[in-house]
Formats: sequence, structure tokens, C-alpha cells
Amino acid sequence: MADIITGNTQLVATKQDLIASLVQRELQAATKFVPTIKDVSSYAVPGSKSISFPKGSSFTPIQRASGVAGDAAALTFDVDVLDLDQRPYIAWLIDSNDKIQSNIDSELENAKRAASGHARDVDAKVIAELEAIGVVEVSAIGDVTRDIILDMRRSLRNFEANMDAVTFTISPDQELALLKINEFTRADAYGSSNIPNGVIGRVFGIPILISTQLGSQQFFMYEKECCAIGFQRSPQMDDQPANEYGVGARRKAMDLMYGVAGLQLGEKGVAANESPLIIKDNN
Repeated sequence: MADIITGNTQLVATKQDLIASLVQRELQAATKFVPTIKDVSSYAVPGSKSISFPKGSSFTPIQRASGVAGDAAALTFDVDVLDLDQRPYIAWLIDSNDKIQSNIDSELENAKRAASGHARDVDAKVIAELEAIGVVEVSAIGDVTRDIILDMRRSLRNFEANMDAVTFTISPDQELALLKINEFTRADAYGSSNIPNGVIGRVFGIPILISTQLGSQQFFMYEKECCAIGFQRSPQMDDQPANEYGVGARRKAMDLMYGVAGLQLGEKGVAANESPLIIKDNN
């Protein structure tokens, strides 16, 4: 009686699922900005090319005198639109002979690095959107200071931002500027140091995100609802034979589809192309 062998036919689906799961985790771990903004991927259903976010005006009470009819008012509505127009693509090919002689699992390593590359691209798109629609804090010139942080914080409060959902993102150079401010490093300022692990985690209660993709003197303070991201298709991989590079060689590719857009544009008296939930530097 012949033995029943579990081979590639039975395991190929598991192998692909394993790679896909790894790619998803790598992208989620590598991206810094996605957790800090509104994720609307559940609305990016097949067949749609954009997502609309209705926004309406507010009613203002009036004083109605006795026996006098009050005037009726009407709400006006507009929409912010997120276009699902980002389609980044990465492909690679390894000579089959070199793959055999490599001491690393080249398939897994390339998949992880491709996912990390996509994550950096996603973060770059979010940063570009924050820069494009942020409201300039006039006093935020040069390096970050205590007063600049307080001014940006005040501006968000005046725009009625939810301060429990605010992030302050800075470059490594600006982290250095913060570390030079005694209030954030001295234990006697607040009863304990703000940097017990050697890294500033919060400033005035606001979590700090440090990104190497920001310019040296670029920084933002923003609320989660300022910007939305929607993944219509999460990272996926496919391959095809490339036997011109040796028997068993395969060309692999990874891509995804998503969109990024600012929200609440033109609200709270700011310009039509600005969001009051993003305050940016004046550099």
C-alpha cells in the first residue's frame, strides 16, 4: 500500500496564507501614522472609487418675543471626499541559484521588506495630507518650544478638538529640542520625569509620535478625526514563473489600494482647503 504524502498540493494554500498574514502584521507594525487617524476601510467596499463624509452646519437659537413668530432656519450640508486612488506596487525577482546559496529565507525576508516599504509610503501620504490641509500656528517658528506647544494646544481647544484623541508628531531633531527643555526632563517640575525610559512619551498629556519622514523643523498637532484613510485592498502578493533566471525562479509582486483625505475642511471659520483639527508649524 502506497504512503499518502502531504506535499505542496496540500500545503500551498497554507504557505500563501502564512505570507499574507506576515505581510499584514508587518505593514501594521511599520506604519506609525495610521493608528493616529480615522480608519474607514470598512466603507471602502468593492465597486466604490471614493468615500464621502457628510458635514452639516449648526442651528443657532434666536430670541422669540411673545406673540411673534420665530423665523425658521435650515441646515446646509457639504461633503469631504476620500478618493481611493493610491495604488503602490513593489516587485522583485531572485535568481534561483542565488536563492539556493542564500542563508536567509529570501521569500519571507523580501515580503517583510516590501510590506515595510509600503508602510513608509502610506505614512508619507498621510504626512503630505497633514501638511496640505493644516492650519498654520503663526508663533510656531523654528524649533519646538514650551510656548509653541501651548499655543498649538490652545488653537486645537479653540477649534473644539477632542483633546483625548490628539497626537503631536515631531522629527528626531525636534525631539532633541524637547529634551533640552528643563520642564520635560526635571523630576521636580511635575513630581516625576516625563522621560522615565529615556524617550519623551507625552507632553502636557498629549502623546508624541516621532517620525524620521518629517522635515527637521516640521511638526503637527492634530486630532484623530482630522484625516481619514481607507484600504480598499490590503497588501496582497502574487507571482509568476521567471525561468529565464533559472529553473524555479519566480517574479513576485505586492500591491495594495487605498486613499487618504482630510476631514472637516473649511469648518470653524478656517479656509476651505484647511482642517481646523490640524495645527502645523510655520517653518
